[in-house]
Amino acid sequence: MNKPHVLVVDDDVFVVEALTTYLELQGCRVTSAYDFKSALENLRAKDKIDLVILDYMMPDGSGTEVLQFMGDEKTMQRPPVIMSSGVLDNDAPIWEELRRRLPPESQGLIQAYVSKPYTLDAMDVALHEVLGGDYIPEPRKRSAKKVS
Repeated sequence: MNKPHVLVVDDDVFVVEALTTYLELQGCRVTSAYDFKSALENLRAKDKIDLVILDYMMPDGSGTEVLQFMGDEKTMQRPPVIMSSGVLDNDAPIWEELRRRLPPESQGLIQAYVSKPYTLDAMDVALHEVLGGDYIPEPRKRSAKKVS
């Protein structure tokens, strides 16, 4: 895989900026979306997206609603998704219930979960789960930073 194109969807500007900077340093190309509407616009665009880091709760819609559109609209891109939430723990049983309510085309898109605040090390684990050997981060010289 060449430079992976990551769509970061989060209404928290600090999370988006921190992740964008980090992912770019790791060799990714990053597009930012600060709300539900922008996420859909980017997923409808022709510019191929390899991964979405998707916030669960935004002011104008939820991450599961984005996934609903991804399943319902046949022309929308369907890259793998890392779900991020400050409300739901990644081990919460409700994630499985939310997944079951999605269209079959969307259910398999969720490849990993990270709970906010998370460290960049935790995001590295999720990136490895989703992108596999195609994503190899540079070693960091400092201790893990938290992203809220």
